[in-house]
Amino acid sequence: MSSAKILVVDDELFVRELLLEFLSIQGYEVSLAESGEKAIELIYTQPADVVLLDLKMSGMDGIETLKQIRKTSPNTLAIIMTGYPTIESSIDALRHGACDYVIKPFKLNDLKSSIENALREHELKSEIGQLKDRIVELEAELEKVTYLQKRI
Repeated sequence: MSSAKILVVDDELFVRELLLEFLSIQGYEVSLAESGEKAIELIYTQPADVVLLDLKMSGMDGIETLKQIRKTSPNTLAIIMTGYPTIESSIDALRHGACDYVIKPFKLNDLKSSIENALREHELKSEIGQLKDRIVELEAELEKVTYLQKRI
């Protein structure tokens, strides 16, 4: 079970409700938005670890929503969902920071795996960053000790 926060952004009520039920059962805290504009509003007040983002929506599309979310919340992971897959849209999604691109209709367990993989990768990158910071600290400490030893 995970306590990650997931924002589902889709203009289809059925998809939002299905994912709310499924992801809640998986232990995720789920928020819903019916449009890109609403998603951007929610990100300010209810930050999410993962955004499941429909590509084709009326008003602001998924790519534009993704760009805005990345400005506001650069550490939020995004998974693009689409029933209209093209090579161009998949490349565009990845270029703008999506960590995955899933094609509707998808199997719920495949989506769950995609979410878990994204969260695992994000966690590993965070740990690597912390380890790099610790190496820098240790190198500075070693430099001080070496300097002091040379003075003795």
